[in-house]
Amino acid sequence: MTTPDRDNETWYLAPITEIPGVRHALIMTLDGMVQARSEDLPKDAADGIAAMTSSLHAASRAASIPALEAPADSPIETVTVKMEAGTYMVMPAGANTLIAAAGDDSMPMGVVAHTMARQAMKLGEQFMSVSARVNDGAS
Repeated sequence: MTTPDRDNETWYLAPITEIPGVRHALIMTLDGMVQARSEDLPKDAADGIAAMTSSLHAASRAASIPALEAPADSPIETVTVKMEAGTYMVMPAGANTLIAAAGDDSMPMGVVAHTMARQAMKLGEQFMSVSARVNDGAS
């Protein structure tokens, strides 16, 4: 279901892309570099989407903090863009990583959000455990 950009992360997208109505899914760094993409999403398109998503996430945070009178270090939990053509949802997935899904109007938002959150948690846990192993090995 996915094309490996980095083999360790592509399997995180399968549970998302298997949901009816989901067109594409991506894992990207906070600064817009693709880590994994769904197989039907061309690499050039994924690169552009990831770069724009990074800006969307940053702009959403910059606008939301003063609008909601939230503390300056408040993290974004979800960014959702709803259009006639469908919905695009983005959420954090571990340190400096985002996960995103795009789908048509039939995409069940609750199921997609739950699945993305579950996969984001797994992705975050993997990065934390890898980081801990690297740090333990360095001491």
